[in-house]
Amino acid sequence: MKCRLAAAALAWTTLSFAQSPPQPNEKKTIDRWVENAQLHHPASTAAHWSVEAARAQVTGTLSWMPPNSQFQFQSDGRIDLALTQMIPGPGKTSSQKAVREVQVDMGRSDSAESLRKLELSVREAAWMEWMAWEKRKLVEEQLTAASRLHEAVLRNQAAGMATPTESWLAQVRVRQLKVQSEQLRSEALATTRMRQSLAGAGETPLVAGAPAAPDWNDSMLLEALENRPDLRSMQRDASMQEAMKDAMKRSLVPDFMVGGMLMRMPSGMPGWGVMAGMTLPFAPWSRGMADAEIASSTARGHERMMKRESMKRMARTEILDHAAKARTAWNALCEIDSTLLPGQDRATADARARYASGKEMLSMVLSMEDMIRMTRMEAIMRRGDYELEKARLLAAAGFDGKEAVR
Repeated sequence: MKCRLAAAALAWTTLSFAQSPPQPNEKKTIDRWVENAQLHHPASTAAHWSVEAARAQVTGTLSWMPPNSQFQFQSDGRIDLALTQMIPGPGKTSSQKAVREVQVDMGRSDSAESLRKLELSVREAAWMEWMAWEKRKLVEEQLTAASRLHEAVLRNQAAGMATPTESWLAQVRVRQLKVQSEQLRSEALATTRMRQSLAGAGETPLVAGAPAAPDWNDSMLLEALENRPDLRSMQRDASMQEAMKDAMKRSLVPDFMVGGMLMRMPSGMPGWGVMAGMTLPFAPWSRGMADAEIASSTARGHERMMKRESMKRMARTEILDHAAKARTAWNALCEIDSTLLPGQDRATADARARYASGKEMLSMVLSMEDMIRMTRMEAIMRRGDYELEKARLLAAAGFDGKEAVR
């Protein structure tokens, strides 16, 4: 059986509340807030510059070491001017470039992960704000109804149809609701400030329409897990260790040194000379450094892959957990809307009618209203829980809010 909108069931007349017309535009509103956060939030900007910093280092890896110049003047009048240049061995600069390019890919994945977390924070803040203001709205409507009830009791008391105790009970109820309303207003304002700190100021709180029934496919979400940014980053980290291993192997290739020299002899005669040489990194007493780095990079690559597998398992558990919690919240929302609220509405209406005819005590009416208020609060919370768990579910699978989940 389809569940009617639980949040829209906040409807009474006199002591009931008018139902707001559905406005199913919350998805567009939250998507707009997410887009604004991704464009302007400092975390998003920082992620962008992190990628730019990594990209800027790629071209530098193709550069050679700067040349070395030397000027020498000896006591016998000889003057030497020398210029030397180290030329990297074949493949050394390209192997370093490969390492930097993988680091850029890692930076992109890390940036996407920052945006994923930022988007989830915006969606969570939006629904937390919605819940806070809906609770306050409910109490405000009840406060209005309680004030009318208090006025009616005062009139009945003046006509000898109500006792001072009943008047006092009605007055206490008004005061209690005023205090609760102010408390909820403070909490709601705090949630609004939180959402605005993420998505920007100037927007009114979310207006939610009817909730959509669960329509995702758990198997598809688990398959999509491979595209989650943090898992991609771990994969690229392992690739970077492989690239670093290749670069260390290239370090065993000799570098070449070439140079030229101009001189003036003590006799005043000019002279010149050329020089060529190469490094010997494969010498037994120096090769161990490269071999150790190669072994270390190999081990780190295996470590990163095992950490990725561990993270993937946790993410799978996270998906199944959020999916189960969302369905539980949906079922609770349907139960409240289809069974509890209608029954409590009828019982409360009956209690008010019996009180009006002198067959029921005011305290019973107030108790019934307390029960229905708690149930409506529960409906708001279950709707909020459902939407929060849906947002966390999609984020756990690496989806953004605009991607289809069917």
